[in-house]
Amino acid sequence: MASNKVEQLRMQRGMSLSGLARIAGISRQSLYAIEAGIQVPKVYLAMAIASALGTDVVDVFPSDPPGAYRFQIQRGTAGAVSAYIAEVDGEAIVRQSFAAGFAAPPAAGDAVVRIVNSNYVVESQIGRSGMFIDGCDPVLGLISSRMTESSGSFKVRWFYGSNRVSLANLHGKLTHCALVHGEVADMDDEVGTSKGYLAVPFGRWELALCFLPDNPKQIRSLADLLRPDIRFASREEGSGVRHFVDQHLADVGTETALVRGLSTFGDHYQVAAAVELGLCDAGIVPASIAESQGLGFVPVGEHQSSLVFSKDGYGLASDRGILDLLNSASFAKEVAIMGGYQLVG
Repeated sequence: MASNKVEQLRMQRGMSLSGLARIAGISRQSLYAIEAGIQVPKVYLAMAIASALGTDVVDVFPSDPPGAYRFQIQRGTAGAVSAYIAEVDGEAIVRQSFAAGFAAPPAAGDAVVRIVNSNYVVESQIGRSGMFIDGCDPVLGLISSRMTESSGSFKVRWFYGSNRVSLANLHGKLTHCALVHGEVADMDDEVGTSKGYLAVPFGRWELALCFLPDNPKQIRSLADLLRPDIRFASREEGSGVRHFVDQHLADVGTETALVRGLSTFGDHYQVAAAVELGLCDAGIVPASIAESQGLGFVPVGEHQSSLVFSKDGYGLASDRGILDLLNSASFAKEVAIMGGYQLVG
């Protein structure tokens, strides 16, 4: 049976079992099983109990034994690393905290990971996140901030990544959900719904061919990408936008690799920045990003986006109200302000 300090801390605070259960938002029976060590709580339940007791999770529940964590830390990293920790399919996952989006600072981590003799050691843990979401869509930042603000100790962490990387993390059980772009027929093999994942249609994304506001190269359409004087900023292979570009060029009998002046960037903000700084003449980004960066643009197409959950991730999103948030009128209004995005469902 698992040990914890729930009963000890509850008695110190003069709280009854029923009273603590009511404040934590769980049943008396569940709390009894957790307190007795019969049941190991999910991360969000542990956080709720700790919050009701007015302390941190690590003060209520013992640290995981050595070797219980699975790490995703960037190779070559040295010294102390800020990281997030969450439970994914019953396993404690530690992921290095990165900036979500171009030039954005990472949020405060849940713990510090120190690298000792090529091994990772978790230290200075102050809590745990509740849910990980991967993808390249800026709307994930809105989801993350809204859920974290409204849920207190339950934090939704966004990891920026292409379709391919995000789905690899989902299949590798490193995240609860991946937001991917592309038509369903094109994504079936990568999404892997037959492998036990749940794909939920989310929205339609307007794609824009962007350029400097005064459009010095007189760029009008995707056909201009084939001009020898155009330097084109592209997303990396495995991204939804790169798939869109590859498909368009294949339809006109050429390949993306044959485009002159092609430069590859890791995210949409970098593509927009490359155009804004004059490093490239054009790029394809979500219309919302082109507009927010003050670039000129012409619409060139749409992409469907879908949230792909593990079964555990879908249950967590449902239990914690994330699905309710996505279907709310207030969230739809915030997304509308971003521009270039239409929610479905």
